[in-house]
Parts: sequence; C-alpha cells; structure tokens
Amino acid sequence: MVRSTARSMYRGLLIIFILSFLLLSTVLLLAFLADPQLMWDSVQQAFGMIR
Repeated sequence: MVRSTARSMYRGLLIIFILSFLLLSTVLLLAFLADPQLMWDSVQQAFGMIR
C-alpha cells in the first residue's frame, strides 16, 4: 500500500517536473523568436556577461 502510493506520487512529481520544463522551454523559445536581440541582452544581463 505505502509502496504503491510512493511510486504513484514519484511518477506524478516526475510528470509535473517534465511539464514545467517543457512550458519553460516553450516560453523562452517564443520570447527569443519575438525579439532575439532583446532576449540575448536579457540573458547577458542576467548572467553578468556584459563587457
């Protein structure tokens, strides 16, 4: 009983993690396609790559 509950909870968390990763990837791709230069500037500013 406990083992099957833990397994289903683990599977549910894994599915939620995968879906959230796919959603984040889609949002970043759409932002890049909308304005590549602004997206690149934002990434440089976020990670401190500005020279």
